[in-house]
This record gives sequence, C-alpha cells and structure tokens, in this order.
Amino acid sequence: MDKNLTTRSASTLAVLFTAVMLAACGGGGEPPAAGSPSPAPAPAPAPGPAPSPSPSDLPFATPASTTATTETGGIETYQYAENAGAQTPGTPAFAGGAVSYSAALGSAQAYAGTAVRFHAPNNTAVNASAYGRLKIQLRSGTDALLLVKLQPTPVAGDGCTATAEAMVSATLTELVIDLNTTSFPLPAHCATGTTVSAVRAGLFAVDVINAASTAGNHDLSVGSISLAP
Repeated sequence: MDKNLTTRSASTLAVLFTAVMLAACGGGGEPPAAGSPSPAPAPAPAPGPAPSPSPSDLPFATPASTTATTETGGIETYQYAENAGAQTPGTPAFAGGAVSYSAALGSAQAYAGTAVRFHAPNNTAVNASAYGRLKIQLRSGTDALLLVKLQPTPVAGDGCTATAEAMVSATLTELVIDLNTTSFPLPAHCATGTTVSAVRAGLFAVDVINAASTAGNHDLSVGSISLAP
C-alpha cells in the first residue's frame, strides 16, 4: 500500500474527528461580534405614592388664666349636688399652667360634682375624627378619681355623653386616653346619649369633674389638653 495514502487517510480522519468534537461542544458557532452592546437592564419599577403624613398633636385647650385658653377658648367652673345648699364652691385659681378649683360638701350626698369646662379653640366645635387619643394633664390633692366628659353642641346638661374615668395623684401628670367606646362609654345611668364617635365629629368642650360625694373639700387641677393621632 502507498505509504503517503495511509498518512493522508489518517490526517483526514483526524480533521473529521476534530470537526465533530467542535460541533458537539458548540465550538462551531460564530463568536459575537466585537463591541456588541450587552442587553439593557430591565427598568426599575416606578415608586409608589408617598404615604400621607399622620396628623400631629392638635392643641385643644391650654389654660392662660382662670377664664380663657391660649387657643381663645373659654374656661368655666360649675358644681352640683343632691342638696345644693350643702355645697360651698371655692374660687378658681391659675398657677403653673393649670386651673384649680374646689368645693366643700357640708354633708354626704347621693351625688355631687365639682367641675371645670374647657371650650374648643375659638369656642367652635372641632372635628376630631382624625385623632385617636386625648392627652390631658390632671391632678387632685383630695381624691384619686376624676371624670373626663367630651361635650357636643349643645352640651349635654344631663351628663349623658362619652365619659372616661381617670386615676390621678397629687402631682399634675399627663394622661393619654384612647378615644373609643372602651375608654369613653356613656355613664351607667344614661339609657341614651352622645357616643364618642358622634362627639368626635364635633367636639365642643372637655369637662373635668371631681364627682366625690362625701363630706369635705374636693378639688381638681387641669393643665393642657390636646388631641393626638
């Protein structure tokens, strides 16, 4: 056999084998052209709308004297008792940013109260629907329990409106009370009245009452009142 033919046949087989291997490994495709740009990245999603800012605290009544607040609302004092003649009212006082008031009972009564009413700014009802808490500074040197009433327009003369109980001490302290039916139910003696949800839509005044009915002096002091988110 021709030696050159044998050599050429072996070379041909080697070339064919190499071509097959390149095809199997994907080496037969053309490389990408130099300088071809990479695919553009997907665009970032558009930002969502910014959240609405929550409302800040709204000053409702900041005592400036015994009769007025810095928000141009009025301040009034009142008292009541089963026997009106058994009660001797004191004189309102203003000191340290708080209004203080007291009354003395000559004898025990079935019911009695010594109260201070703080009107809304400009003596105009406030829509408090956007606020969920009431912040109020309270103290009493004689009793541990005060009542906080939210008054609509006109005020509930029978007291049948949303009313909270506040435990206090002899030190003026800010309390935070949720504006809901758990904290502000109707008084037990009221079959009907102004609920907290209704009065929040038009809050005209806040009454703070010392409802102690035993003989002796009963006082209360009230500092700033505000609405909070």
